[in-house]
Amino acid sequence: MKLPLIALCLFTFWANAQQQPIIRKDKITIARDSYGVPHIFAPTDPEVAYGLAWAHSEDDFKTIQTLILTGKGKLGTHLGKKGAPVDFVFGLLNTRKVVDQQIKAMDPRFLQLVQGYLMGLEAYGKAHPSEVVNKYVFPIAIEDYIATTMFSVAIFCGVDKALPKILDGSIPSLPGFTGEGSNAFAIKSSKSATGEPMLVINAHQPIEGATAFYEAHVQSEEGWNILGGLFPGGPLIFHGVTPNLAWAHTVNFQDKIDVYQLKTDKAHPGQYEVDGEWLPLVKRRIKLNIKGIPFSVSKMAYESIYGPTVKSPKGGYFSLRLPSLMDAGALQQWYAMNRSTNFTEFKAALNQNHLPMFNIMYADKEDNIFYISNGKMPYRNPKFNWASTLPGNTRETLWEKFKPLNELPQHLNPAAGYLFNTNHSPFMATAVNENLNPANYDKYDGYETYHNNRSQRAKDLIDTYDKIGWEDLKRIKFDRQLPAKILYPYGYDASVLFTLDAAKYPSLATIIKGLKEWDHVTNIESIGALYYNIAYYGASKIRKNASKDPLTESEAVELTQYVYDFLLKHYGRLDVKLGEFQRLKRGDQDWPQAGMPDVLAAVMSEPMGESQRKMNSGDAYIGFVKFPKGGGLPLIETVNTFGASSHPESKHFADQRELYQAQKTKVMTLDKAEILKNAERIYQPE
Repeated sequence: MKLPLIALCLFTFWANAQQQPIIRKDKITIARDSYGVPHIFAPTDPEVAYGLAWAHSEDDFKTIQTLILTGKGKLGTHLGKKGAPVDFVFGLLNTRKVVDQQIKAMDPRFLQLVQGYLMGLEAYGKAHPSEVVNKYVFPIAIEDYIATTMFSVAIFCGVDKALPKILDGSIPSLPGFTGEGSNAFAIKSSKSATGEPMLVINAHQPIEGATAFYEAHVQSEEGWNILGGLFPGGPLIFHGVTPNLAWAHTVNFQDKIDVYQLKTDKAHPGQYEVDGEWLPLVKRRIKLNIKGIPFSVSKMAYESIYGPTVKSPKGGYFSLRLPSLMDAGALQQWYAMNRSTNFTEFKAALNQNHLPMFNIMYADKEDNIFYISNGKMPYRNPKFNWASTLPGNTRETLWEKFKPLNELPQHLNPAAGYLFNTNHSPFMATAVNENLNPANYDKYDGYETYHNNRSQRAKDLIDTYDKIGWEDLKRIKFDRQLPAKILYPYGYDASVLFTLDAAKYPSLATIIKGLKEWDHVTNIESIGALYYNIAYYGASKIRKNASKDPLTESEAVELTQYVYDFLLKHYGRLDVKLGEFQRLKRGDQDWPQAGMPDVLAAVMSEPMGESQRKMNSGDAYIGFVKFPKGGGLPLIETVNTFGASSHPESKHFADQRELYQAQKTKVMTLDKAEILKNAERIYQPE
């Protein structure tokens, strides 16, 4: 039987893509700049990806291996009980099944790129066997690798929040995958003091671990040339700058996940009812291998027509439905974005509609600025309440089709000359008179409709400038002040905390006055910022329910008392400054750290002992881009929290830390000749 011509062509493409690309290691150049940032040059994209894998492995091979083990359901063999929940959720979501169905239709050039990257990882592992964490890491199947990237995006889309609610907290939040915000600004020449378009790339992510940004520059003779940030295990740049354009991502919060309760009863064991028909609940036993336990542990996962399904402690069955679990092409789309040379090509990459989330902020040398609240949004039946648990007993809730890109909120070249996003509403992205009307968009998509503290402060600052200069843009991005009216992050009005009568509560007068007189600046010398920071994290101890009602006076008094008691217990005084309490830690050193949750230079923290907190996420990889009037390569300045290397003995372990804390930047370039001329070290993979 003869195959149709198109099928034969697809098979040929697939067969070629499955073959490992030719990698000439002597043609790959890794140039480390004075901060240890790798710039990789090679003739082909797969060879560049090979070099990127090698360079990143030199800096953080251990973290990269956690991604590889996740894709095999073997993270528990390395992290023990901490990794087992991730292995179960990976098995539950079953992303490998989707990859197997879709991989043959993927772009062969993209598959060759990934093959080159995986070859680089394996080569590094063979050359450094003592660094391989266990026997399960290698070999790496391309299908497992792409399945892992699907899984990671699904976690960003809300699986880590939905599952614990279903399982009553029995599965913890997955480590290292939570998105913590981000800022992005695009300035058109008409709003620029020098008439040059500008972009700010500013991810708020964990500062160490699986989703901490790593900076790299990749350049091939096939036209791939981009500098920016990627996560450990990434074969390309997730957001950054090319000679012609730049873009930034921020996390958005449309409704990316639906939860369905299935209709079951004891008379139909192993089945669920849909439209009067009893369907079999597909069962899969997931085998978990856990370090330190000599035998495997099995846990049951289920699947319905709606998607992956779990059983709650009360016996009910709930299914998860996510667009991100239906499309394996997110990395392929990022590759097309990486290789775009103008707005038309960039928009064509977005039209692939593989990327299920993330705001995208864009600027280019042709003076285009663009913003879209990107997502893979389904057409949902308006008969149902999509903000709540959905009935899993009717196909009326079983959406199948997705909206095209042109139905998503977006701006191109607004007359105001600027666009910005700080994880707030896409309907508040520019000047008030040009903002989009939310009534024109599907309410069931769940778009944000609010300002947060960062967006309100950013808008206040932008409005003070007729034209924004390069240094002005830095001042806006690095701002550490909360707005005049603080929007309490827990979603309820806590203004009473700042209006308590000190005369009525004399024992708490110092704290009450400190909060009232605080200028909302979160620098290390601020005592008022310290009071607010302790109150911010202590609020969950005072108000343990999820009420959105305003904080009452009695609750505010209790919270103020908490601050007072904490300080006397741990410091023996009330004049403690923020920098004494909040620290930035790397290895065995720590330093005072300014900032706070939801300021533009955001800092989120976790307990460090009983008396301090250490920054764990927030203002991380930062990039400023300007496209010169007369053409030529863009001006680029960046800074990362610590440094290029995760090895304490390396001089690049924390060599950017001082710049970061001083809110200063380093100059970067895409110019190969300049990079090679000034490189600290130039070499080839072994």
